[in-house]
Amino acid sequence: MSADSYKLIDQRVGLWGAVALLVGTALGMSIFIVPTQMAAAAGPSITLAIVVSIVPMVLGVLLLLQLGGAIPVAGGIYVYGSRLVGPFWGVLGVSVPILAVWSYLLFAAIGFADYLNGLLDTLAGASVPTVVAAWVLLGSFLVLNYVGVRIVAKVQLAFVGLLVMGMLAFVLGGIPHIDAANFTPLFPADEGEPFADGFAPFLLAVVTLYIPFQGFGMIIEIGEELENPVENIPRVLGIGMTIVTLLTLAIVFTLVGAIPIENMTVSGRLGGEPVEGGLAAVGAGVLPDPLLLVIGVAALVAAATTVNTLYTSYSRTVMRAARDDVLPDVFAAVHDDYRTPHRAVLLFGVPPILAAPFIGQLDAVTGPAALDWLVTVVVTGIFVAFLIGGVALWNLPKVFPQRYEHSIYKLPMPVLKTVAVGNVIVSAVFTLLVVRSAPSAFGVVLAWIVLSAGLYWYRVRAYDRKGVDLRSRMAALHAHEQGGEADD
Repeated sequence: MSADSYKLIDQRVGLWGAVALLVGTALGMSIFIVPTQMAAAAGPSITLAIVVSIVPMVLGVLLLLQLGGAIPVAGGIYVYGSRLVGPFWGVLGVSVPILAVWSYLLFAAIGFADYLNGLLDTLAGASVPTVVAAWVLLGSFLVLNYVGVRIVAKVQLAFVGLLVMGMLAFVLGGIPHIDAANFTPLFPADEGEPFADGFAPFLLAVVTLYIPFQGFGMIIEIGEELENPVENIPRVLGIGMTIVTLLTLAIVFTLVGAIPIENMTVSGRLGGEPVEGGLAAVGAGVLPDPLLLVIGVAALVAAATTVNTLYTSYSRTVMRAARDDVLPDVFAAVHDDYRTPHRAVLLFGVPPILAAPFIGQLDAVTGPAALDWLVTVVVTGIFVAFLIGGVALWNLPKVFPQRYEHSIYKLPMPVLKTVAVGNVIVSAVFTLLVVRSAPSAFGVVLAWIVLSAGLYWYRVRAYDRKGVDLRSRMAALHAHEQGGEADD
């Protein structure tokens, strides 16, 4: 495919549609599950952990603010990696997220099935097969994303409204039950050694509670479809960060203050196994049944918002890489009628649907922590992307000085360098902390990186034989991305 010989996506997502996509990604089902798991492990210290996790979140948002404002394109992390770090790093910026998104889609689908069956069992003593529930969720939003981004944004607005309603139901229902005594001791532990025993779960809580905040990265993947992206990317990030931060803080503080610790563990002691079902389960006996029903339904909707935005955002990354022929150009196609990157959407949607029936075999291999195994793959992929983004931000003023100088929201150079280095350090350290729980999952990611490297060098050499310098193609912005500015 010759440069710029493809169709562009001419549908646009407005400000509030983009905010809904971002909030649904950053919160999603994790907000209904992760805080209860971390409270069971770390006790009241998760209230400090969530505050600490806001610091790296701000670093990540500033990174996205500067890169997205300077170069608002589709497939952001691929473009930033290939143009600002190097062609190979751009390849990792698309290949590793593909693996991570497949894993995240499976994780969300299984979580959806578990929550659905818990709700059905409570209401009617019934259940549905996990595979069927996963297929319904993944298949429905695959079709939705195939037929149009405007429809996706409208559905997401409605779903995020329900998600927020469920979170507010938990917070408002729990506030009257808050007991200040539940917040102490901050680092509870057995055997009278509170800090020594309680600090490791606290560190894990910081990392785990920070992970959903990385959902903000989706905004740089849909730059081509965002109305007035140069101005709206910072607006979406600002509004989205405020909503997500306030709701997350409210959930965590209400959970610790209002819900007895024995509700969050099977044994009734810190260190017991977390109760399945997240917020809806731990609220039983404290919150009234109607509120628990609202929370349970909101959790199902949250899984849908996660799946929806994963299809929407990362299919654009694949589409953009295919325009450079890094991936087969078939994935660069835009549907004649729906104006969506339909084949790139199918690349993300079909493999998890095919893999869903075999998830039980993953349980057999990894033991009861199959979902943790999937999460490790997801988190490693996300951290790789942000690590590349940190280096890209550092290089932005040197590679595209005019883009940096003319950004509406320009980070002062000392701040830019601090944010760049901070994202690299946070990504590297947090990756090391996460992979300890599932080294085999990290091994899969490393094997995937090696495979990606082999395929990249194969395509570079294949195009060299055709007289095409693929690496040079990956170093320059396309005509429609240059925005009429002088060459940088």
